[in-house]
Parts: sequence; C-alpha cells; structure tokens
Amino acid sequence: MAFRRQIIEILSREPRSASWIAREMGLSRGAIEDDLRHALRSASTAGHQIEVIPARCKDCGFTFAADRLVKPGRCPHCKGSRLFEALIRIAG
Repeated sequence: MAFRRQIIEILSREPRSASWIAREMGLSRGAIEDDLRHALRSASTAGHQIEVIPARCKDCGFTFAADRLVKPGRCPHCKGSRLFEALIRIAG
C-alpha cells in the first residue's frame, strides 16, 4: 500500500514514465505496471485528475492509446522500435 502511495507522490510532482518509476524503485518495468494502474485508479477515485501523454513512434509519429502505460515493443504502423514512452502525471 505504501508503495502505491509513493507512486502517486512521484507522479504528483511531475510527469514520469513507467520505466523511470521502475528505475527509481529498483524494479523492472513489467513489475511496476499492475501497481501503477492500481495507483492511478486510487488517485482517480480520490478526485485527482490523471494526465497521460501517450507513447508515440519517433519514426512515423503513430500515437498509441492512452491506456498503454508501459513502453510498447514496436510500432504497429511502421514496425519501428524507436518509441517515446507514455508520460503520466497526477494533477490536483
């Protein structure tokens, strides 16, 4: 529980990617996804606004769905692997 509160606190300060949060907490990107989703649901229920800047392909500009919080492996449009990760922020 305190772990998820820590995620909410980090995201309240400035936008961060799932990879950045995982590195800061000493975990793998895959290990943080469930806790990140739960923390965002809890923050939303508490009345906070969740802002997600979706992942995007650096090559063709394809924008992934906003619910894709961890970095995708490849772009479905151009098959490129150079991608910007989604950035997540909790406001107010």
